[in-house]
Amino acid sequence: MATTTAALLSRLPTVEGLLRMRAVLADMPPVLASAVERLARQGAEADAGWRAVLKATLAAEVSARLREEPALQHIDAERVRAAHSHYRMLEEKKRGLVRDALVHRWTQRQRERLLAGTGGRLNGQGAELRRRLMLRGERAMRVRQVIATGQAIEGGDPLFDVRPVWMASPQTVAQIFPRRPIFDVVIFDESSQCRLEEALPVLTRAHRVVIAGDPKQLPPTRFFESAVVQSAEQEAETEQGLFEEQQAEVEDLLTAALNLDIDQCYLDVHYRSQNADLIAFSNDHFYDKRLQAIPAHPSNRVPHAPLRLLPVTGTYEKRTNLVEARAVGSLVKALLSRAEPPSIGIACFNLTQRDTINDVLDEMAASDAAFAARLAEARVRRGSGSFEGLFVKNLENVQGDERDHLIISTTYGPDRQGRFYRRFGPLGSAGGGRRLNVLVTRAREQIHLVTSIPREVYQAMQPLEAGRQPNGGWLLFAYLRFAEALEADYSREARREAEAEGTTPQPTQAAEVSVRPTEAGSTFAQALAGHLATWHRVSSQVHWGNDGFCVDLALQHPTRPGDVTVGLLCDGTRYPKAVDRVEWDLFRTGVLEAQGWQLVRMWTPSFFRDPEGATTQVLQAAGDKLMREPSTSPQAATSARGVVH
Repeated sequence: MATTTAALLSRLPTVEGLLRMRAVLADMPPVLASAVERLARQGAEADAGWRAVLKATLAAEVSARLREEPALQHIDAERVRAAHSHYRMLEEKKRGLVRDALVHRWTQRQRERLLAGTGGRLNGQGAELRRRLMLRGERAMRVRQVIATGQAIEGGDPLFDVRPVWMASPQTVAQIFPRRPIFDVVIFDESSQCRLEEALPVLTRAHRVVIAGDPKQLPPTRFFESAVVQSAEQEAETEQGLFEEQQAEVEDLLTAALNLDIDQCYLDVHYRSQNADLIAFSNDHFYDKRLQAIPAHPSNRVPHAPLRLLPVTGTYEKRTNLVEARAVGSLVKALLSRAEPPSIGIACFNLTQRDTINDVLDEMAASDAAFAARLAEARVRRGSGSFEGLFVKNLENVQGDERDHLIISTTYGPDRQGRFYRRFGPLGSAGGGRRLNVLVTRAREQIHLVTSIPREVYQAMQPLEAGRQPNGGWLLFAYLRFAEALEADYSREARREAEAEGTTPQPTQAAEVSVRPTEAGSTFAQALAGHLATWHRVSSQVHWGNDGFCVDLALQHPTRPGDVTVGLLCDGTRYPKAVDRVEWDLFRTGVLEAQGWQLVRMWTPSFFRDPEGATTQVLQAAGDKLMREPSTSPQAATSARGVVH
């Protein structure tokens, strides 16, 4: 009796927990309560028991969903892949057919309007059109007269059947075309630089209008105009009056259009920069991180930063900085000395510095014949269908240009006494931030930032007060700090990769999983990454790239730091701004493959039906990729075989 009493007393503290568990079990569904009770009777630890219950619950829920949705039951990865390939083929075929249909419609319209019934000679309208266009000498017509003469022709002037697309400036359109809608649509490009008063006459020439532009780039330049100041005492009393007051302050067509209730769409894909870090500053400070730059494949990652900060000890005197100009000249000489020199653009902050840089380049060419030949060739360089010549421009004139490399001379610096004044000319005036945004988005490959602004000046930049908009000077300092930090990041990464280069991963070495923060993440991808790391010692990056061009799981290369083997796409795209998810998924896949990715598609219904088989498929793809690589070390083949096990 004493032994029994002692045993009961020793278990007395557990009675309260037992009673609490019975109460909890009573509130659970019967199936779940039974499983939890069995785990408790087996003495399972709380964390292990919770994981077991969670796993079983989720597995049951997944099975139920698959049973309830017949479409999910029949998802087959190979069939979906074949459907995507067929869709791409049809889309490409459609483009060709549409092009052929347009050409056929264009030529057929000309035949109907200009040729006689036999089709062998011009009819009356055709002969008249030829006469208007071919008159020479004193009787030759100007374009405006040619167009005006054809206004009365029944069915419309056949001139517009021969030439249905015209490209002209707003001033030319207003001068040569009649003031009526003779075009189906008029398209304005770079509309942020188009003055509103110049655009209004053009709008009367078409039935519809497309206005394309960037409100974060340069507005129209009005250096020699005085603003018309209206009294602030006269307040608008009606909705129309308020609208007119608002529009009276508008300078450009794009801003005026954005104030209207019209259809709008945004170009979110950034094509120019070959490195996403080139557009990162503008994306953060001007576009609310909306732009989706096309990320380069990790194997093509350059070892140096795409943004170089080149500090010099120049002085700013009489609106020029000779030391910076000479540094720019030396940089141009180095770039043109490459076996395959890039296209080059040079930008500075005023006209005087522009002229100084041109003088330095001419002086260098006069003393070096080889450099003179390369410089002359660079100035007349042409790319595929466009002029790519070396230019030297000031801040106001660089919009619309792009080059492989852009050299920026920040121009400003201390005076001879070492004093630095925060006077930034047009950059410090209204719209200065937009000017800087134009400047820093002109390069495809690399920006070289030559500056005399002392480091202690831009590093001492004060944070912005809440609700205050940054001016151009503050943004310039922020850009210098960004360039310095970016170079430091690349240097650290290069050192880390150099230290890891050639080292053989140990069998007991733990795999690493890094997760990029995103608003459109995949819980499944993160779980699969953990599974591959724990059971197969495969490191990976989850949500590699950006939201628009996301690789859900990038398997890291076992012997080359920073490189990858294959990329895994889990289900379809989750990019929240995609209007058509299927279209965007095909676009994303095509872009990633063009960058060099070998992609494996994982559909979660297929995975849940056969987890081991799906995992083996991923590992086999990575192993096959490694086996096809040229072996540079004895560890390469071993790593390839190890991946699939």
